[in-house]
Amino acid sequence: MLDGVRPAARSGARLHPLKADGVVPLPAGTTLMHLPGRAATVLQRDGNPLELGGELLPLAAVLPVGHLRTLLPATRPLQGSSRLPLYGYAAVAEHRGQLVVAATATDRFGWWMPSRFGGSDVAAGVERAREALPANRLVGHLAVCALENRCYTAQNTFLRRYEGALPASPACNADCLGCISLQSDGEAPAPQPRMRFAPTWQELAELAEFHLTGDDAAIVSFGQGCEGEPLTRGDALVRATRAIRRRFAAATVHVNTNGSRPGVLRRMIAAGCNSVRISAISFNDSVFRAYYRPVGYTLDDVMECGRVMREAGGQVCLNLLTFPGVTDSPDELERTAQACRDMGVHQVQWRSLNVDHDWLVEVLRRRDALPPQGIGMDAAYQRLSAELPGVVHGNFTRPWPATESAQHSGIEPEGAVVSSISP
Repeated sequence: MLDGVRPAARSGARLHPLKADGVVPLPAGTTLMHLPGRAATVLQRDGNPLELGGELLPLAAVLPVGHLRTLLPATRPLQGSSRLPLYGYAAVAEHRGQLVVAATATDRFGWWMPSRFGGSDVAAGVERAREALPANRLVGHLAVCALENRCYTAQNTFLRRYEGALPASPACNADCLGCISLQSDGEAPAPQPRMRFAPTWQELAELAEFHLTGDDAAIVSFGQGCEGEPLTRGDALVRATRAIRRRFAAATVHVNTNGSRPGVLRRMIAAGCNSVRISAISFNDSVFRAYYRPVGYTLDDVMECGRVMREAGGQVCLNLLTFPGVTDSPDELERTAQACRDMGVHQVQWRSLNVDHDWLVEVLRRRDALPPQGIGMDAAYQRLSAELPGVVHGNFTRPWPATESAQHSGIEPEGAVVSSISP
């Protein structure tokens, strides 16, 4: 602890004091990271900022699933520094002898909690899948995700419980700044490799059958972090969905998507898809384009994907990619609330955006797309919860149709808004 200074954090580009009532002890599963090539900023007693140099390295936390970052590290890139790996960096400080982080719990859906599952059972599950599906390329691909990259959805695929992963596409129609599987300019290291093959519909359906015959399995989902955009593989997804639905009438067949191809989603719905999660950083076109750099689609297509699923009676989830200083600005919140109403969203999944925070702020500034000061992420969470009565707020996709037991499995966090929704 340095004498005479206080810890600082950022909301967008704005500096804020990091206060005791805005932090929590590090949640179990938090990863601490140094931020090389960055200078940290603290606040002096008079409130003026002081940049720390020398050998002191800024520290940040990457939170476990089920927690939301509320403030960014107060850092500045040094001359010649590289972009940071793509993680959701949260501000960290020391308080009364322990490390604390700017975060809040958003979901404790018991069916998901990684702390309750995993270990050596995952490796055994991988071997069972290899024996059952020796020619299926997805097994080898997801084995790396489960065993080396510790992807919980991949692990659950082999444990045959809850949600199973069905990655489908090596290609994408966006060039997201925070894409965790491929960075087109190569300047930011991607945390996991993009899949290099296009699975056949038979491979997708076979793996789905392996997963869904598990006693605790209920969901299979196209669209994972290790792939591009699943809706670019329309024919394969439609045929796989039809085969899965024919075999598993009660399963939730779900797709995680950027919302770019409502026509493909409509065909999937006709084949038996009954749940969608649409990712969005913003419903402001200037912010949306700055981050997604979309190819051949617009926000109108994104909105239409939600409407298509709503009209079919399926589950509509919004994967809200949050960034302090952007997500919590009043204009952004108003646009997000209206988009949720228009799309008939059943659940908002609050996710800390994986991106170099200094880089994103720079990009938004250059495009004059950085919003004015936000109201704070905790306040933003409460405002959206109040403006969207009956909407679930959390992190994890629930089975569909919704049931009381599915919605409330496990211990929900204080302040979470969770309700039972009927289709």
